[in-house]
Amino acid sequence: MQPTKSRLLHDTLRRYLRRQAWGHLDKVLTKTRVEDLAAVLTGMGEREQITIFERLKSSEDKANLIVSMQPPFGKHVLDPMPAPDAAEILREMAQDDMADILGDLEPEQAAKVLEILDESDGVENLMRFAEDTAGGIMLPEFVAVSADMTAEEALIALRDSGDDIEMVYYIYVVNEHGHLVGVLSLRKLVVAPAHKRIREIMETEILSVTTDTDQEEVARLVSEYDILAIPVVDDANRLVGIVTVDDVIDVLKEEAEEDMLRMAGVGSTYMSPDAGILSHVKMRMPWLIASACGGLLAAAAMGSFDEILEAHHYLALFLPIILGMAGNVGSQAATVTVRGLAMGHIRSGEFSFKAVRKEAAIGLAMGTVYGSVVGLIGGFASDTLAYGMSIGLALMCGMILSSTMGTVMPLTLARLHIDPAVATGPLVSTSTDVLGVITYFTIATQLMNLFGIA
Repeated sequence: MQPTKSRLLHDTLRRYLRRQAWGHLDKVLTKTRVEDLAAVLTGMGEREQITIFERLKSSEDKANLIVSMQPPFGKHVLDPMPAPDAAEILREMAQDDMADILGDLEPEQAAKVLEILDESDGVENLMRFAEDTAGGIMLPEFVAVSADMTAEEALIALRDSGDDIEMVYYIYVVNEHGHLVGVLSLRKLVVAPAHKRIREIMETEILSVTTDTDQEEVARLVSEYDILAIPVVDDANRLVGIVTVDDVIDVLKEEAEEDMLRMAGVGSTYMSPDAGILSHVKMRMPWLIASACGGLLAAAAMGSFDEILEAHHYLALFLPIILGMAGNVGSQAATVTVRGLAMGHIRSGEFSFKAVRKEAAIGLAMGTVYGSVVGLIGGFASDTLAYGMSIGLALMCGMILSSTMGTVMPLTLARLHIDPAVATGPLVSTSTDVLGVITYFTIATQLMNLFGIA
């Protein structure tokens, strides 16, 4: 949805809500796609969200809106609802989405709803798995056939499955014990001669995951091998579900958002702008401790260079640009490295000297260019060669050190099994500030002594 249309819809809904113009509001909701409505509701308050949800006419639209919205929206609208009404809405969802929403509800309400749902057995099985695993995001509905079937018999089985199967990208082949033994695409089945046995056209080299495989690994495999769905098996290699590409896209968006929020130092969960100030403060304050400590350490480091600062006040003017440039380069290197770890380009748990050398070389190249430019400006402005050399060399060294630290830090954290997205930002920021101050004034002190400048 285009930003202007989204803003127009947002303002229109709020205006009708404020005026309690229910007839006009209902007309707008009837003409609006649920996906567009979900995008707009994200920026509204909880009371407004619930009111608009209640104005939707069909259970299907309500179910789609719950699935499209971020938790805990489903909990807010379904917990106060009579269990039969909540069950009616949940029936319109795929079982994996149903399991996720039920897991968010109050235990008493979830138990009442499960008693009503016909699919409760399948849903309860899904609820046994952690939300961030293949078992937690899989669809338990799939098409499975026997290897002894003909292509025509398999097509009949596919037709008989009717509306029970949400996504049909591949046909899975299982033996009499339910073990996964082969797979073939829907296209390959459709074009195969009717008399051909499935065993003659199926692929036996199968890419699969287990129910406890992390969802990030599932997403990486689907992306790397360019497939539309991946089968999920239990410990005995029995086929229990599939993870489809639409769920993988959701995982990638979720993980990217978490990494972005963590690296920004504001936690790992998005909070609505309408959330209270105290809630935001509680979320963000702990992540600022490292920055505060880094500032204190940098101040302490500067304190040990009182003499040169008193004698050469001009040097202090260029300290912000040196720390700022070094900090930016360190953040860039850290972002690239954390992303490389997340996407599997850099193997987690292994220390990649290649990545360190590459980022250090990038820091050297950029440091040489910017150090020369800023150093020349500083030298001409002060009419003192030693000042210009101090500024230029400090900027170059600071950028090299920052690039290196921005790469080494997440690699080290990953090897220690600490999430690099959480700790890299504060640690890189702290280290670049402290090292930048020490490097700058150490170089300046040596050059002033070398040139005999008091």
